[in-house]
Amino acid sequence: MMAHKQRTQKGISLVKGPVWLVGLALLAYGITALIFGGHSFAQHAFTGAVHGKTWLGLEVNGWSGLLFVAAGLLLMLGAPLHWGAKGMSLLVGIALVVVCLIALANHHGAVGVFAANHLTELVWAAAGAVLIMLSLLPRVGSRTRRPRDEPDERRPARRRVETEPRIVEREPPADSTRGVERQGYPADGTLAGTRSVTPAAAATVQNRETTTESD
Repeated sequence: MMAHKQRTQKGISLVKGPVWLVGLALLAYGITALIFGGHSFAQHAFTGAVHGKTWLGLEVNGWSGLLFVAAGLLLMLGAPLHWGAKGMSLLVGIALVVVCLIALANHHGAVGVFAANHLTELVWAAAGAVLIMLSLLPRVGSRTRRPRDEPDERRPARRRVETEPRIVEREPPADSTRGVERQGYPADGTLAGTRSVTPAAAATVQNRETTTESD
């Protein structure tokens, strides 16, 4: 049997590359912030004020550095797959926006754990907005093509069953030397019902007649 197969060529993902780059930037900043910035993990959850040190203009403490590291790792792990990149981008983007809003409400850090100044809040908000926008990007250049009919390898080919009997026409054998009659018509051309004589028998009769005459 012949089967129609449709093959879909996946296009280029507009999400994977940018998400990986954003994740790499967040991871790099988080690691350097833990090394050169705030090392304190003091916290006053949930409404207390928390302070840290300034690194590259952003106020961070140990928890803020871990937040950058965790966000970057999640984005880089989800980036190799299109839907993974979209899902992680949306999740991390919403988390960063929420932390930014909480920090704006508390004025001195977020939930008494993450130290932040106005520039830190701006970076969280910008990164969250960019990630949410990236999660909405689709693939481009995808198309579906239908190749020619190809045999279906999963199903064995069925043989055609002949319902009508086959009529084989055979030519009469060349029996001129044997004198065998077929369907009332002898091979030597005599009429039906007459006895056919083979050449050997005729030669024997002729020899007998010659011998008799000579005697």
